[in-house]
Amino acid sequence: SAAGDYLAPWLETAQCTACDECTKLNPKIFAYNADKKAYIKDAAAGPYQDLVKAAEKCTARVIHPGLPRDRSAKDIAKWISRGEKYN
Repeated sequence: SAAGDYLAPWLETAQCTACDECTKLNPKIFAYNADKKAYIKDAAAGPYQDLVKAAEKCTARVIHPGLPRDRSAKDIAKWISRGEKYN
């Protein structure tokens, strides 16, 4: 995708194994539904790097950080690069 493109993050909720990694990392971004499957509650409730870190920690590999709308954060290029393989 071209530089500056926004790609909303997504999570394959049905495949979630309820490992707690994402919800422990940032419970404002990630939450569990009634079936104890994680979903993205509010992607804007934390920094993009938390989406990338959650994708890295996810044992089921179901978190996809997308691409950030706001590129002003320090080291944002590094986090985009780290997150690419999870999209």
